[in-house]
Amino acid sequence: MNASARQAKTVTEQTGDVPPFTPARRLRMLDDVFLQIRDAILAGEIAAGARLPNERDLAERFGVGRPTVREALRSLEALGIVEIRAGRSGGAYAARPSEATLGSALSTLVSLRGASAQELAEFRLSFEADTAWWAARRADADDIAALELLVAETRRLLKEITDDWTPLTEADARWHEALARATKNRLRIGISLGLHEPRLRQAPALGKAHARYARTIPTALAKITRAVKAHDADQARSAMLDHIEQWARLNPDVSDLASVG
Repeated sequence: MNASARQAKTVTEQTGDVPPFTPARRLRMLDDVFLQIRDAILAGEIAAGARLPNERDLAERFGVGRPTVREALRSLEALGIVEIRAGRSGGAYAARPSEATLGSALSTLVSLRGASAQELAEFRLSFEADTAWWAARRADADDIAALELLVAETRRLLKEITDDWTPLTEADARWHEALARATKNRLRIGISLGLHEPRLRQAPALGKAHARYARTIPTALAKITRAVKAHDADQARSAMLDHIEQWARLNPDVSDLASVG
């Protein structure tokens, strides 16, 4: 029996309940191992919480070295698709991707690609407005309570802050995330989480305008929250457009968005 036949026999014998992984292609072995494991988890062939074969077994199944398997698993862990546990019962376990997984990936993409303030503002104009519209249609009592609590926090911070406005803009970002959760749409929640960090990094670039924008936050968020509480989707969308356009007007790196909205 030649080496290829022996390898195929080994893969078949060891498959069991694990998807029938095939030997990785030689040109891009790491990518192939990564994609096969990822696709098996996302397709439900490996259930969330199930333990993957150990590195040695996976290396044999894929016909690659253990360092290749280890690097693929680390990449999957970074995406939240695999959880690496230590200890006697440790190993690689399939994980269910969450909204935070999407948010982290988007935040990284925006950061690495260097999205400009203009690009971020244009995207947020429609995205946030539609998020407010859906939130007004779907928000329940708990969602509204969370939004009102954050509005109260922004009002308190406005009275306390004298120089560093970062805590207020951070509370603003958390309010936007709470609004996204009120839509009950996992994609919107994930994208909202991903916009948090890039937006906060751009806030200091406003300079003195940062303070002027921060002072508008409590009133703007309260207006949108009232519309959401009243389940007035059109009013919520309109109020959100005003809020995002205000941020754009005060940002020297963003052209006026009023005509776009």
